[in-house]
Amino acid sequence: MGSFDDVTRRRFLGGLAVGGAALGFQALRAPVDAEAARGPQIYGVGHIRDHIPETLPSPSDFGFTAHADGGTFVCSMFGSLTGGFRGCDIMTVQGTVAPGTLTIKGKTAKFEGKVGVFMYPNIFSPGDTLPLNAGNLTFNVTATFGGPGKATMILEIPAVTAMVGGNTGGIVQFGRIERRKVSQKTAT
Repeated sequence: MGSFDDVTRRRFLGGLAVGGAALGFQALRAPVDAEAARGPQIYGVGHIRDHIPETLPSPSDFGFTAHADGGTFVCSMFGSLTGGFRGCDIMTVQGTVAPGTLTIKGKTAKFEGKVGVFMYPNIFSPGDTLPLNAGNLTFNVTATFGGPGKATMILEIPAVTAMVGGNTGGIVQFGRIERRKVSQKTAT
């Protein structure tokens, strides 16, 4: 296997997609509460480029689903388009949405849960050659629905917000954040 420098953005994101698909497959195997399955669901996937006043410049790739029973969340910064956040070469954030936390008002949705963070180099301990690997951190997301140039996402991880100087996220450059209502027929 090649060195870390040999890893391409495409191979890295491909690995994330395979991992996300595996998580999704496990979720499909779990029994689905019919009442929750009929409720609203949101999903988002894409690339954030420009920040908004509530966020720091933090280009990233992201994907999430959220519904009454929970969901999943992943965000990554790697490669020339998204790397370099506060001196990081690579950062991933992934976790689960807590059941019952999804709220939707108009074109805005909010949810929360727990994530793990992997970061190299560890920007909180300059000179340390070990990566940062922290788990079970609370996170909150506020998202506005739409497509490129209209959808936004703000990620807050309270345990690290002050250390990095604010929340991350911004305007979706490509991709979408949407709301869906799933009927009972499609939930089984």
